[in-house]
Amino acid sequence: MPWEVFQAILNDAVQVAYDLWPEQPLYMWHGMSVFATDGSKYTLPATDTIRQEFDPHSGLNTPGKGHYPQCLVSTVYDVFRRLPIARTVVGITGSERQEAAQLLPFVPANSVWLFDRGYPSYNLFHLLTKKFNGYFVFRCPASCTFPAVEAFVKSGKPEAILWISPSNKALTKVSPCQRKRLKAIKLRAILLVSPDGTVSVLLTNLLDTVTFPRNEIIALYFRRWEVEGYYRDEKVTLEIENFHSRTVNGIRQELFAAMIMSVISRTLMIMAAEQFLVNGQECQFKHAILTLASEAALMVPDDPEEAVAIFQEVLSELARVKYYRPKLPRSSQPRLNKRPLNKWSKRNCQNTT
Repeated sequence: MPWEVFQAILNDAVQVAYDLWPEQPLYMWHGMSVFATDGSKYTLPATDTIRQEFDPHSGLNTPGKGHYPQCLVSTVYDVFRRLPIARTVVGITGSERQEAAQLLPFVPANSVWLFDRGYPSYNLFHLLTKKFNGYFVFRCPASCTFPAVEAFVKSGKPEAILWISPSNKALTKVSPCQRKRLKAIKLRAILLVSPDGTVSVLLTNLLDTVTFPRNEIIALYFRRWEVEGYYRDEKVTLEIENFHSRTVNGIRQELFAAMIMSVISRTLMIMAAEQFLVNGQECQFKHAILTLASEAALMVPDDPEEAVAIFQEVLSELARVKYYRPKLPRSSQPRLNKRPLNKWSKRNCQNTT
């Protein structure tokens, strides 16, 4: 079975989720859905075909590389509903910016799209301005970036309107006719100081300062972290990196199957909460996954009445274990890599010197 079948099933599952989802303001921002996109590396089985497809330079014979190949997974995530809606799976040398362009058709119009600091580029700004009927927010470094952004940071202003122009490098990659169409793009810049003191800039086309105040945009951007939490759910709760398949097609199947499972779980969790819980109580995602994994085979009986009864029992079981959000925001933690140094890579470096 080709992996594209799983992609089609995911699209159907997402459509059903949005049809069943309650229309409440807490799932929107100024009446718009909010999505975040980020990329993550996934460790794959070390077979020759998988290595050749996703990470041909992996292996202990390459300095600085581990034994297992990796791939780059990019995901579009609804941060308020906590729903993954689309993804791409490419080789480890793939570009997150290019994958964002591939994901554009899956992001609904009249929504807000959040990007981390690895995404800002004139080409992506230009694409979204022309093709995306919605709003976007990018986090941009304060240095080694667009000249207009660096000048804004030096000004000390909390926000300003900037004109982002294509770099000379970008102009050399297009024809003279195309250069005439690459005009400066008008964006709003907002100074952002992270809890750890890092200074960066938010670039957005949310130009109306009255409707979209600066502090609200900053608070919205930090909701982007939800997509990082989803990757954690896949790798820890779903244990996706314990792949069963040893083929390229099977790897893509499993990566999309994990998303389908997450969408179904989140949809049933919201239905169970509406029916059995009160005062904003929530179901626990891990318990929902374990329940569905154990009861999935029982949810397809021939008798429709029995199917409804089983479905109600599943919803009741999902509501049994509740999730309690932290009362206080968790402190920012640095990213640590606890893996030991690759001794083979270290030995090879010593031999070359």
